[in-house]
Amino acid sequence: MRIIPLLLALTTFNLSSQEIKRVDSDKSFINYTGKHFLHKWSAENKNISGLIQIENESISNIGIVAKVSDFKSGNSSLDSNSLRVLEALQFPNVIFKSTVVNQEDGQIIFEGVMNFHGIEKDFTISAEVNHRNEITQLSGKFIVSLTDFLVERPSLLTRKINDEINLEFELFFK
Repeated sequence: MRIIPLLLALTTFNLSSQEIKRVDSDKSFINYTGKHFLHKWSAENKNISGLIQIENESISNIGIVAKVSDFKSGNSSLDSNSLRVLEALQFPNVIFKSTVVNQEDGQIIFEGVMNFHGIEKDFTISAEVNHRNEITQLSGKFIVSLTDFLVERPSLLTRKINDEINLEFELFFK
């Protein structure tokens, strides 16, 4: 008789405690913007892979992978130069894996490790989180320093591009 409540408790815990959702590549994007004193440019990646883990109705983990070659600016010359500068053949992916997740009042903070250009660096990323009809949406902005990841900044008219690259993301998970 005691075994039935134990089995029921274990089954209920396993069914309600964890859920995995995948990135919806049809809607999601990551965009970056860079600057030089003469101009500014941006590129977008709409071919993102990733998962979030939800435990007890809160996001507990995230992992995102974006291929460097999938960032498109609409300018083939700029895209080609970016691939060369970022050494995309040697370092094809940008990866973020969370280690700590804190969620409060529609905001979420992911602490984790970003792997970019062969360098792993601790990173903290803030995002807004919305849940609608089985879809979880994360959106936010953050800055990456190229020199932190040992990217040799190209120059034009003897001035290098700015070190900071602004990233913006909108990720949908289903």
